[in-house]
Amino acid sequence: MGRYLPYWAYYLHQGMLTALMLQGVTGYFRHQGLDLASLSLLSLTFLPWIGKCFWAPWCERRCLALRGNRYLGSLVALQLGMALVLLGIALLRPDQAVTPILLALMLLAVLSASHDVYADAITITTTDLRQRPLANAAQVGGSYLGVVFGSLAFLFLAERWGWRAGFLGMALVSLMLLLPLARLPATREQVAQAAPRLDRDTLRALWPALCLAAIYYLAMRGLMAVQTVLLLDEGLAFEQLGLVITLYGTVASGLGILLGSWMARRLGAASCLLPCMLVHATLALVAACGAGLFELSAWLGLFALVNVAAAIGFVTLYNLLMGQVRAHQPASDYALFQSVDAAVAMLGSMAALQVAHVTGYAPLLAGLAVIAWMSLWPARRLCARLHREGAA
Repeated sequence: MGRYLPYWAYYLHQGMLTALMLQGVTGYFRHQGLDLASLSLLSLTFLPWIGKCFWAPWCERRCLALRGNRYLGSLVALQLGMALVLLGIALLRPDQAVTPILLALMLLAVLSASHDVYADAITITTTDLRQRPLANAAQVGGSYLGVVFGSLAFLFLAERWGWRAGFLGMALVSLMLLLPLARLPATREQVAQAAPRLDRDTLRALWPALCLAAIYYLAMRGLMAVQTVLLLDEGLAFEQLGLVITLYGTVASGLGILLGSWMARRLGAASCLLPCMLVHATLALVAACGAGLFELSAWLGLFALVNVAAAIGFVTLYNLLMGQVRAHQPASDYALFQSVDAAVAMLGSMAALQVAHVTGYAPLLAGLAVIAWMSLWPARRLCARLHREGAA
């Protein structure tokens, strides 16, 4: 398993920063009394993940090699840059510098999105079909494990020693996660082909997978977006929030990662997608029916299942998408998939929080359930098309 340690390290870094921006900082400001509509603006820090497909071809053409790996030098340089930005945010005061903090988080997101371009390229070009399910498990597992740092550790440090200590701790972890990257293997030799680019041919070749990435998590993104604030509003103590999110990101998601990896290896990713979506739709329906009825304990249990199902879905979807990239531009194609997914995540998060702010949680959860069930039919058509194209 040491073979996969570097993948765990750089995806843990991605998960840490995502959790920090969307859960840690959100929980901190919610505890300070910021309303849901204002909190929804923090989702804007995810904009670079939507746009990274536009500069991913440039990144792929001008990557820096290190230790025989075509993309590693660029990844290391970006991770050092993110550590510096975290140190800079530590110097800002959250009660007086909300706008500078938002801009700094946006810069952090730009660097993180670019870092992910190289991380995914390394994963794709250093694994084969047999190894990829375990690499996808590291991709999802590392991202969830990063929640321990971006949520639990940050909130713990911020509660005990303040905002500055929280971000100094995140910067230290960022630097320490560089150490396992020395174990990365060299990238496979590639035959010279056309330069990576985003054009009409790319969209024509990848559109079925792009559409599937867009609809796969529509409802689940909404559920995940309101998870933190709903639990707080249902009476969960702020001091317990980090622990609960950590349990979701370790125990619940760990179970989902194991199941998703096993399913991808035994059944194939394409065969798993529709059953996963059916589970997602069922959970959304349960949440809608429980609005106004469930106690805090019931919501905690339901969101535990949501995290298990989400982890299964992530592993199987990412395994499928990595198989759809083209050999001459794996980073650029996969960045396009993730940009679509990030657009759904950001818009879904903002919309979910805004709707919850205006109407309350019950109408929002009912709408998410309807979306989840309506998405099953087009997903079935898209999966069938991808299967035919793969068999051709």
